Amino acid sequence: MIPKVLAPLFLAALTIAANSIEEKCKHADSCQRCLNAHLNCAWCTDRSYDGHTRCLTRDSLRAALCNETQIYENEPAMDVLQQAPLKDYVPGDDQAVQVSPQRVYLKLVKGHTQRIKLNYRPARNNPLDLYMLMDLTWTMRDDKDTLVKLGSELAQTLRNLTDNYRLGFGTFADKPAMPMIMPQLRENPCAPDHCEPTYGFRHKLQLTENIAEFTEAVAGSQVTGNLDNLEGGLDALMQVIVCTSEIGWKHKARKVVLLVTDGFMHFAGDGLLAGISQRNDKQCHLDGAGEYTGSLIYDYPSLEEIYRELLRRKISVIFAVTKNVVGTYRQLSELMKEISNVNILSTDSSNILELLKKSYQRLINRTQFTDNSPNFIQLDYYTDCGGQFLNLRKQNFCKNVGLGKEMEFFVDVTLNDYPELENYTYKIRVEEAALEEFMEIEVELQRPCPCQEEPQPNDVDGRAQCANQGYMYCGMCNCDVGWTGSFCTCPTDSTNMTTNEAFLTMCRQPVSPSNNKPTLSQVCSNRGDCDCGSCICDPGYTGKYCECLECEDCDEERADCYCGRCVCKYGWSGTRCNCKESTDGCIGPTGEICSGRGSCECGTCQCDDEFFGMFCEIDTKKDNKLCQFYEPCVTCLIEQKLELGTCSNLTDVCADAEYNQHFTHVFVEKLNIDEVPVHCLVRTANKYNPDEYCDSYFTYQFIDQGNYLIIEANDCDPIYYYAAAGVIGFLTLLLGLLIICICRCCVRLKDAREYELFKKEMDKRVVMENPIYRDPVGRYEVPEKLSVKYDENPFAN
Repeated sequence: MIPKVLAPLFLAALTIAANSIEEKCKHADSCQRCLNAHLNCAWCTDRSYDGHTRCLTRDSLRAALCNETQIYENEPAMDVLQQAPLKDYVPGDDQAVQVSPQRVYLKLVKGHTQRIKLNYRPARNNPLDLYMLMDLTWTMRDDKDTLVKLGSELAQTLRNLTDNYRLGFGTFADKPAMPMIMPQLRENPCAPDHCEPTYGFRHKLQLTENIAEFTEAVAGSQVTGNLDNLEGGLDALMQVIVCTSEIGWKHKARKVVLLVTDGFMHFAGDGLLAGISQRNDKQCHLDGAGEYTGSLIYDYPSLEEIYRELLRRKISVIFAVTKNVVGTYRQLSELMKEISNVNILSTDSSNILELLKKSYQRLINRTQFTDNSPNFIQLDYYTDCGGQFLNLRKQNFCKNVGLGKEMEFFVDVTLNDYPELENYTYKIRVEEAALEEFMEIEVELQRPCPCQEEPQPNDVDGRAQCANQGYMYCGMCNCDVGWTGSFCTCPTDSTNMTTNEAFLTMCRQPVSPSNNKPTLSQVCSNRGDCDCGSCICDPGYTGKYCECLECEDCDEERADCYCGRCVCKYGWSGTRCNCKESTDGCIGPTGEICSGRGSCECGTCQCDDEFFGMFCEIDTKKDNKLCQFYEPCVTCLIEQKLELGTCSNLTDVCADAEYNQHFTHVFVEKLNIDEVPVHCLVRTANKYNPDEYCDSYFTYQFIDQGNYLIIEANDCDPIYYYAAAGVIGFLTLLLGLLIICICRCCVRLKDAREYELFKKEMDKRVVMENPIYRDPVGRYEVPEKLSVKYDENPFAN
């Protein structure tokens, strides 16, 4: 419900919008131009209609008594044909739904955009078909042994990713031809060691759930060798992609190729080195044993061919490569980043399971949508990636997509032009780049004004509407020979202006071409009617093509009118030429016009960006220009007031450079810098301490070209040296005593901890004594008193 207070405003807004649409419609002189003018424009084909224009809104045409059955209008439509809810994979049901809706019907109108909401949610337990394509040249022999040992762990790794997985295996080396190998070492390219003859690609194991078969296939593979560090990986990858039945790819599974190598790859054209010139035909050439039979017939495929086949067949590739070649593979992956990933492989491939898990997570955490729309139908994608962005962004992909997390994509569909072939129905697939999940859009194009009416050249009413020089047919005049124009009022002549379209072209303003495509403007700028090649403009507009507004408030004595603008005569300026070109009001105290940071318009400074103030004197990044100008004067005034005796030329420094006027000043006890619009800082000498300065503030004002300064003069407090020395000495003593106390406390605490630890160790001491042990050391204790008698003491005198 609209509140009663706002109802008049709402009705006024609707009226303005309706009038704006009518303005866009009413100048169209043909059915097609009418429908292209605005989505709500409609064309009346009724012969008996005698309105001023046949192109209006449907309601206006009905009000003007056009037969409702003979009104042709834009009819965009959208209908969801199939919208199954999103669901995960569950045991016993091999069908998940990850994109909704699945089918949509659109009827498109040229130039009009329709939006479809697409929901995507990656399903849990999505089937995984993983084909391991391994380089088995001599330098990769230890990697194969590592992979055999990791068989059981590989199964557990895949089980952690999804319960529904299958494994396949194949190996590759290079083309067995010179210069890829040495001819004399064809049978044993690893001499003096022993290995198999060089081969291009061998498919060893079809996709299977049996891990034991996979481990056995890896263990049974033999290494081979080639001459250079370039391998035939693209040859092998193409066969893995195109040999659908031989590899065993499942339609609904997420298909991934894990390519393991420590070398670079040959590209298209390298086969010429071996005399192989036939272009890769992108067909399957595997024999019954899984051997690639086209290795010496077809050249290596190009990266572009690989990329297109990967996209077409919904296969992703993970490059597990060693550190010395990872840079090259990352460059390759950047060219097809939506379906590829690169990780660094350790020297013996011991981290291959970790790489597989990490790369698979990256693949499923990214989603991207593509489509097969024709060039005249434009599809734009918008998304916030499940709340990752505050607003919708124009992009067709999302990263960090968690399993079970729903994403919304908005697909805008626009018909830019009609097809050259008269085909008006199309099917467009909007599909996920790495999955067999898609939304199908059944598109119908609105036909450009079909007419089923029978021509009646002798109908009196129809001829009257065409000035009796033609007849009405499908709402337009079909003119007799010698006449043309919308109402057959324009005679043809020898200037080749023989068609109505030629006259309309004369009423279109020339527009400079963009992108080498000619651009046609509207007839009479959509502000008038074309009459035999000349524009009759609506009120308020003028010009050959009605491209100009009529001038308002242009004084003829001060300005001339030119295409809606007042061009001022000498001595006048301003948008209405009502300002004299005097710059007196823009000259500041420095004598500059707008401080050299703006322009003077109508006696007022119009400042450039980053500057403001009455004379553009204030810069947000630098000092105020007028603060610097007034600073010598203010410093002199403060020094005189404080009787510092250092300023003697007050008259010279306190005068306006332009008008030679002295500055008026006043001293205040305190300047509130929060209340004044501009404040400046000035530093003066300290009479108590010549090495120090006193800070004061001042502000300036301009009244009738006069300079007024309001100054806060601070007299610095004297310094009491003896008191300061006493305070500093006392504080130093206190600090020393505090440090001594802290040190003694720390020492006592440390001694106490050491003593307690000693006591604990003594309590744990155990003394073991033998009862029959006799100390071998004899001891004698001297008596405290010796007798002086000789018979008792032999040492007595």
